[in-house]
Amino acid sequence: MRWLLVGCLCASLAGAQSPPKKRAWIAAAAGAAAGALIGTRGLSFSGVPPADRRAHELRAGMAFGAIGGVLGASLAEALSPDGAPAPHRFWRDGWNTPLFAGVATAQALDFASTRYFRDRGKNEWLLTNALVDKRAAFTATEISAAAAGIGLSYLFHRAGHHRLERWAAAGYIAVGAVSAAANYRYPATGHALF
Repeated sequence: MRWLLVGCLCASLAGAQSPPKKRAWIAAAAGAAAGALIGTRGLSFSGVPPADRRAHELRAGMAFGAIGGVLGASLAEALSPDGAPAPHRFWRDGWNTPLFAGVATAQALDFASTRYFRDRGKNEWLLTNALVDKRAAFTATEISAAAAGIGLSYLFHRAGHHRLERWAAAGYIAVGAVSAAANYRYPATGHALF
């Protein structure tokens, strides 16, 4: 996780002299590249059967790359002095505050439900079992995913797409709730989804 944050920060600082939109794209690309590198090379895939190893590397690389890209772009936007004046606050808004609490709750449910099926001997599909079994590393991954969900809403907020800002958070909550329900059902059904 440390390398992902360093990559995002370096990308945002490297593009500091660029126009704001270009700076956000540079930071997003650098964050996605750093995240994909962490997802494919930073995790241990030794416990994954050789036949499934490439698929696991691809899924983990895509997940970490998406998190890194959103975190990089939102960090670049947050550090940018430019920006259109917004019709509402981002953090203490009547809609955003409960939605962001829901994002954090959905991510906490994902953490608990993933630990639930791992404690029953089921294998992780998206990440690796080794990552999920290390509580500190898995907690950092879940916090980063929640920050990326809020960061995506922030990108829409800064771009002036306030309806998308709220729909992104609501969609994140819905996907998280479905994922948690599927994770709790997984030990009983043996199927990854319903």
